[in-house]
Amino acid sequence: MNADISSLFRLFGILEGEVQGRESSQPPPDIEVRLSQLLNGTLSTPAQRREAFELLLREPGWMAWFAEQVKNRRQESGKADPDIRRSEENV
Repeated sequence: MNADISSLFRLFGILEGEVQGRESSQPPPDIEVRLSQLLNGTLSTPAQRREAFELLLREPGWMAWFAEQVKNRRQESGKADPDIRRSEENV
């Protein structure tokens, strides 16, 4: 798994309550595609990944939406990062 995405999984695991407390707004279709590519690890250059992260930072509602996508992906795959599982068990 892409190191950037692994870092995001850990971050969302640690900040899950904070992210859940935010209103989620779905990004426009073109942005949703880009963020989905980030989640899938299919953005090929560091510049593309940086741009996607910057989009999330500029729009807090999209961050909550993205966090929900990450959470859903983890649940669907049944494979959570071991550090995240530990943090979830301690909550």
